Amino acid sequence: MKILVATDLSDNAFNALEFASHLANTPQSSLTLLFAYTPVYDFAAQTAEYVVNLENQATKVLKSYQKNLIKKGVSTNFIIKQENVISAICSYAEKESFNLIVLGSQGEGGITQNLFGATTTEVIRLSNIPVLSIPKHATFKNVSSISLAMELNRSDIIFLGQLITLTRDYRLPYRIIHIKKDREEIHSLTFSELSNYLDDHFPKLSFSFHEIEAEEVNQGLQEFTENYPNTLLSMFSKHLSFFDRLFNKSHCAQMAIRSTVPLLVLKSKNQST
Repeated sequence: MKILVATDLSDNAFNALEFASHLANTPQSSLTLLFAYTPVYDFAAQTAEYVVNLENQATKVLKSYQKNLIKKGVSTNFIIKQENVISAICSYAEKESFNLIVLGSQGEGGITQNLFGATTTEVIRLSNIPVLSIPKHATFKNVSSISLAMELNRSDIIFLGQLITLTRDYRLPYRIIHIKKDREEIHSLTFSELSNYLDDHFPKLSFSFHEIEAEEVNQGLQEFTENYPNTLLSMFSKHLSFFDRLFNKSHCAQMAIRSTVPLLVLKSKNQST
């Protein structure tokens, strides 16, 4: 698996890198660090000096990260791009065919301030590649399960397969979540049918099923993560039209800001959230 870790060199970005290093510590996996920045154009001479100093400092830190990761057996390289951060992450990830983008959900105290926060939600919205956001203090060693929120439509099985492809090497149990907003809801897929499908196609994997009644999807997911604080939560993001985006806030973007557990957003093709 090819993993791209976007970093602003802050403490929380380093924590996201630590998390990603465990994900990349599997056969045929590699990790690339990306540091992007946009210089402030004031006076040409000052800008040139700023660029040189910033890139020298960033290179020094990135090389130290790379050295430590290679010692752990993680194949690692890094790149510095003078480009808008969001554009750099999305375009480079797609151009180089990465399987996963990892970044922190907050940023503070780094060479550049507050890269993550709003950047995370924009990358989730624009990227065609799965995005994993890591909240402050989250650690891979504490993750004991992987959860996926499903609407129980048959088309959702595609996302479940995508999740399993990305995560099956970690040998963790899966929790399938459905947030029930209406007692009369009717779905094209039941938990029983889904269980039979999973038993047939993934007999060596462990699955459990959780239905939660809540008025809002994110309310139900927050309740779930309070009960299972050591899970990695997954959601999927479908294509939304311009007017959908204008009048409806993305559940994924909201959870990326609020989530206290790692959040993996799976993407449909040609989608923007």
